Amino acid sequence: MDGKQRAGATPVPGRRPEQRPTVRAGLLITCLIALGLVPILANTLRRIALSLGTVEGFTDNGSPDVPLPVAVHVLTATIFVILGSFQFSPGFRRRKPVWHRIAGRVLVVVGMLVALSGLWLNQFVSFPAGSGELLYVFRWLAGLGMAFCIVIGFAAVRRRDIPRHRQWMIRAYALGLGAGTQVFTLGFGEAILGKTALNVALLNGAGWVINLAVAEWAIRRQRPRDPAARESTQVRVP
Repeated sequence: MDGKQRAGATPVPGRRPEQRPTVRAGLLITCLIALGLVPILANTLRRIALSLGTVEGFTDNGSPDVPLPVAVHVLTATIFVILGSFQFSPGFRRRKPVWHRIAGRVLVVVGMLVALSGLWLNQFVSFPAGSGELLYVFRWLAGLGMAFCIVIGFAAVRRRDIPRHRQWMIRAYALGLGAGTQVFTLGFGEAILGKTALNVALLNGAGWVINLAVAEWAIRRQRPRDPAARESTQVRVP
């Protein structure tokens, strides 16, 4: 009797069943975009200041000119953060499957450009004081890891292995969003621990680790527990 009443319960007037998931998805998208754009905007403002000669130079030769890889990194990172955030909305993917596929292809390209331009900057651009060899290694690992995740995710979708594709693209997005989390790990960490080369490296690394931990939590939360159900979500091309 109680079960029937619950099953046939009258919805709350004025509230559609899908309204709450839509609100949650919208909030998630907004938070991801905000988190990703904070360091991008900060870097853009710094570049403007460099071009005006109001702050100390950034490159090895002291030139305020913006190298092409820097412009590529900022532009592609902005696209990656904004476009990628909408891929986390299941409702949006269902309503606009064609858009999802087109956006996915764009994300593969811009994501690789983010990773490769980041590796170029790590190798050839001189960073501010406080950056040590350990941070140099962490940046290499993050850039290579992001590129690796994108390649595996793209290979999976080519095989129509959608669950595996989503898992690796979530990991790639988490690494790409590392700079946003590092705003907080560096801001709070340096205030508590002080600013040394070791602390800066570890706090930057913590940003990537935190994002990957959240990504793994999200992946395991979405993964079917029943092996038969998991197998049924994979569509193989004969």
